[in-house]
Amino acid sequence: MQIKHEILELLKKGKNLLAFSYGSDSSALFYFLMQNGISFDLALINYKTRLNSDKEENEAKKLALKFQKQIFIKTAPKFKGNFEKEARDFRYDFFHQICLENSYDHLILAHHLNDQFEWFLMQLSRGAGLAEILGMSEIEKHEKYCIVRPLLCVSKNEILNFLKENEIFYFNDESNDDVKYFRNYIRKEFSNSFVEKFSKGLKRSFDYLSKDQQKIYDFEKIQNFKGILICPKEESMIAKALKIQGVVPSAKQRVQMLKSDCVISGKIAIAYKDDKAFVFNYELCKKLP
Repeated sequence: MQIKHEILELLKKGKNLLAFSYGSDSSALFYFLMQNGISFDLALINYKTRLNSDKEENEAKKLALKFQKQIFIKTAPKFKGNFEKEARDFRYDFFHQICLENSYDHLILAHHLNDQFEWFLMQLSRGAGLAEILGMSEIEKHEKYCIVRPLLCVSKNEILNFLKENEIFYFNDESNDDVKYFRNYIRKEFSNSFVEKFSKGLKRSFDYLSKDQQKIYDFEKIQNFKGILICPKEESMIAKALKIQGVVPSAKQRVQMLKSDCVISGKIAIAYKDDKAFVFNYELCKKLP
């Protein structure tokens, strides 16, 4: 399992928080980081949706104690709407809060090549643009910290081989087999078999696409002023700013956001002045005196 040298060097220089579930991906990343002398703490969410949920939490506590790592744990509420979206929002809000309150430099996520291709296909099916289709990057800058995905160019098979070779224990998440969730359907019907056959070419393609995206869109133009993202009034730039704030706009929301000032997903506000767009957290704005 190979991870880019520059990513490992980046993680060695900062304070790190690993999003941990005790599944195959985060378990492999846990031990890989340990093997490479990278220090980190853990954050885990208990969704209470599986028989092993509490057991996984308890075992994660034991693992953290064994290796003298701080662990942050939160129990998720019962989501009433779109579970995938609400769970994702809840998860990222929790990680964001921990990073800010404890001054972490890097939030480490265990997304891998299969995840990246699944996302690509999901967004392609929804009519997304380039900024959303390439939704994951190895290093993603936020206001106070960076999201780092060391495994983004590593396939699921490589991860499983690493676990087997090193005799690493992990929990199998049976909910990943439930095709009522769109991501699982895409994984089972399309992505896994494709990645198995064409992983080398896929890695190169994502690398080229990422470089092309950087040439087409100058995301450095997105400025951050006290949590407010300011960017040119261009669709892809606004979509990128929304993603940085934690929301991926749908096709309908893209149409809505270009018409006038609005709030997307009841969470992120967009306001326009001249040729600039201002993207900010609507809930925080409401709480201001």
